[in-house]
Amino acid sequence: MRLLGRPPAKKPLGPITNPNWAAFVMLVTLLSVFNSILTTFLPLPDGAKSTLTWINVSISFILWADFFYMLHHAHHKREFMRGDYGWLALFGSFPYFRSLRIIWFWLLLRKHGKKPRDLLAEISINRDAQGTLLLVLFIVLVVFQSAVVFILFYEAPNPNSNINSVSDAFWWAFTTVSTVGYGDRYPITEGGRLVGLSLMIVGIALFSVVTGTLAQWFVHSSHAKEEAEEKADLAAQSNDIDEIKQLLYRQAEIYQQSMAHLNTRIDALEERLDKRKE
Repeated sequence: MRLLGRPPAKKPLGPITNPNWAAFVMLVTLLSVFNSILTTFLPLPDGAKSTLTWINVSISFILWADFFYMLHHAHHKREFMRGDYGWLALFGSFPYFRSLRIIWFWLLLRKHGKKPRDLLAEISINRDAQGTLLLVLFIVLVVFQSAVVFILFYEAPNPNSNINSVSDAFWWAFTTVSTVGYGDRYPITEGGRLVGLSLMIVGIALFSVVTGTLAQWFVHSSHAKEEAEEKADLAAQSNDIDEIKQLLYRQAEIYQQSMAHLNTRIDALEERLDKRKE
């Protein structure tokens, strides 16, 4: 959704109407593919594999929501499914078929004669709060999953640690990134504390960006309201001017008709006087 002022929007790229959101979806898709590669080819602990699997499932909900949104807003749904390769976007929303999403995006760009750098250039030119927020959310997602995986790597083997399961790691990561910090789960190893420090920094950055974004949205909303009121006042003044012009035009018509009538009577009287003189 486009909430902030920016240069005039370019022609939509088929079903892609928001470059910021499209870039975010592709980033989480690439992250999901990366997670699948890690869980398939690397000997990760069971807790780390479970974490990456759950994150991939969560990304599936984002991709499904994106697909159904595009399908719902498509003017011709059959054309979207066939001409815009929507079926690839659908199957690419499932965890083990993420590569189809990447292929769909590439085919869509190729169909419209675009390249990924064209989309990135438009995002760079706009530089709006929405794009910044989505980028920060993606960074938070990457850091969040990395924090859960690494905190289990450092803390789980330690017998004195209180972060021993996936649920403990998720709870600790969530309370840390949200800057709440209940203190019921905390790292005791040097590596775990370094992970916690990184997560706290990201949490502070996230809330700073969210606060700035909301403030910018409110400012834009206030400016938009003022502009709407100003346009309404100008429209009302324009209507008043049109009414005054119409009244003046009618008065001029009435004046011309009255003058014509008077001239006719004067001519008639002059004719009668001329006849009497004769």
